[in-house]
Amino acid sequence: MTYRDILVQVDKGAAGRARLAARLADRFKAHLTGAFLKSAFLAQYMAAEALGGLPPTMIDELLTSHARAVDAASEDARLVFEAAAGEAGCATNWLTLQGDSALDLQDLARRSDLTVMPVSTVAPVGQNRITAAEVALGAAGPVLIVPDDAPSGDLGRNILVGWNGGREAARALRDAMPLLQEAEAVHVLIISPGGMGGPEAQLQRHLEHHGITPNIIRDSSDDQVAADVFREEIKALGADLLVMGLYGRPRLQELVLGGVSHDLLDRPPVPLLVSH
Repeated sequence: MTYRDILVQVDKGAAGRARLAARLADRFKAHLTGAFLKSAFLAQYMAAEALGGLPPTMIDELLTSHARAVDAASEDARLVFEAAAGEAGCATNWLTLQGDSALDLQDLARRSDLTVMPVSTVAPVGQNRITAAEVALGAAGPVLIVPDDAPSGDLGRNILVGWNGGREAARALRDAMPLLQEAEAVHVLIISPGGMGGPEAQLQRHLEHHGITPNIIRDSSDDQVAADVFREEIKALGADLLVMGLYGRPRLQELVLGGVSHDLLDRPPVPLLVSH
């Protein structure tokens, strides 16, 4: 397995994210697709109701102004994308998607090997926020979540993998395999409340069969919040990427009660590669 199609969501302020995605595309000899999210004027809050009382000429002016603003934002984003891709020398294409919901981005993510996006995004001149978690839940594949302050250089040289023996963790491990095989160091942090961890020796053999020699770390704390354990290990190891399963329990439970996914998505310490 490798990454042959990489998708990156791009806007005017996404130069660092675009460069990171372009470097990954160059590393894996992948095709890079840049996606710009546009918003329809009528999708904005109260827009349809507000237009009802306006004269036709003013409605035309508003719609024309909105379309021009979207076109200008799209052109700015395309220039950012092309600069990053040109620097990396990777093959590209450029798409414009409806960004008033996550559906179009999810649909394109299902046709890509890896999707790169921020923790959340709003289409320029729009109002509806799309989160990386939404996209990952519907993508059926890995999403690389890049915080705004993340470095734009190479990533995945020193990787921490979160493991609890669950389905989501296993999916994330498999989806990250191309990066794991190229990493200089791979650490596996085993956090298994309820005894779900399973045989670590078999996990180590599985990774070794893929040419990876992991550093297995077992969390020995009984009462420490798991997300805090991840943050401490990331800092101690100098990891530049965290691989983890997304929402190992129902998402509503995570949001109401708190959980690893909810905490780390809220404040990612490093880029996250997640799968559900």
